[in-house]
Amino acid sequence: MDKTRVIVLRGRETDPAIFKYCKSLQNHGYEVKLLIWNRRNNAITEQSPFSICQFFFRAPLDKTSAVLFYPVWWFYIVLFLIRERPDIVHACDFDTMVPTLLSKNLIKFSFVYTIFDFYANNIQEGKFPGIRTRIKKFVKAVDFWGIGSSDLLILADESRFEEIQGASVKNLIYIYNTPEDIGNTEIKPIPVQRSNITVFFAGLLMHFRGITDIIKAVQDLPNVELILAGSLIDADIMDTIEKYPECTKYIGWIPSYHEVLERTLNSDILIRLSDPKHPKTRYESPNKLFEAMMCGKPIIVSDMSAMAAIVRKTSCGLVVPYGDIDAIKEAIRKLAVSPDLRKEFGTNGRNSYDQTYSWLLMEQRLLTAYDDIRGPSER
Repeated sequence: MDKTRVIVLRGRETDPAIFKYCKSLQNHGYEVKLLIWNRRNNAITEQSPFSICQFFFRAPLDKTSAVLFYPVWWFYIVLFLIRERPDIVHACDFDTMVPTLLSKNLIKFSFVYTIFDFYANNIQEGKFPGIRTRIKKFVKAVDFWGIGSSDLLILADESRFEEIQGASVKNLIYIYNTPEDIGNTEIKPIPVQRSNITVFFAGLLMHFRGITDIIKAVQDLPNVELILAGSLIDADIMDTIEKYPECTKYIGWIPSYHEVLERTLNSDILIRLSDPKHPKTRYESPNKLFEAMMCGKPIIVSDMSAMAAIVRKTSCGLVVPYGDIDAIKEAIRKLAVSPDLRKEFGTNGRNSYDQTYSWLLMEQRLLTAYDDIRGPSER
């Protein structure tokens, strides 16, 4: 019997979550192709058990101006789906959902929709508030249309349901943004000689993630080094990095997710902040939190977010008010001087990963939902 053909669509080239989805489906009897929008023209070279197709077209990432490039991306997706004629299309976020629904009028397939970011909540207040409000309502309405048209909806955690309250949901599951267990892989801590306590952040370097506050917080802490990795979305952050070279090291974008996990294992403290003024912040449940749990490392997160609720519930780190440099400094200092506290938080996080958040649990949830969509006659 022919395998069920799945096309997964993602509008960015770096996303460990969707790579795990594809790998799990491919390893359990599906034929998977991942189409990604490679906005920086950095070709993906990592080996994978599934096919990766890349649409090379330069465009901004996580900026409002990216909307201007959507028509080109959407046109390419429609042509790609018409050519491939898959059995299931798995769209991720608004920027791949719209062309998926347009294609659904032309060819027949089952539709899976994962919402990592609810785009209506990404529209910030600013000039012309009346226009922004109308745009936000329009984007929300279109997203609700997509949700109602989907055969399966996937959210990153239970708090996200509040964002889509009122939408018509047929079938919903929660897949936490959690990594595979590296205990079953060859990834090991990097063997280095160091005396400093290392605070590590990997991701998009943006102002609303409090990067400059973190840099300022570590400048007066003895024997503490901050390592930053990722793309500089707000380039002027580099000015702050260069202002404090004695305590901050920027290593650039890490192309390999395995290396991100290696550096996580080799760090003492993880940190992930978000400005609560951004509506989406209260629903954020980033993979950095679950990476810290899986690696048995304590994490510092900002308050008024879903991740803060998880940290408090599992006692795997510390919660600080966003923008409070003194509080950030005190949290880092508290963990830096107490290896026992770091171990306690790390152990709590690892236990929570095993019992509630592990990828093995999420994978089984995903496969069961997919098998229900596929139907017994196609298994």
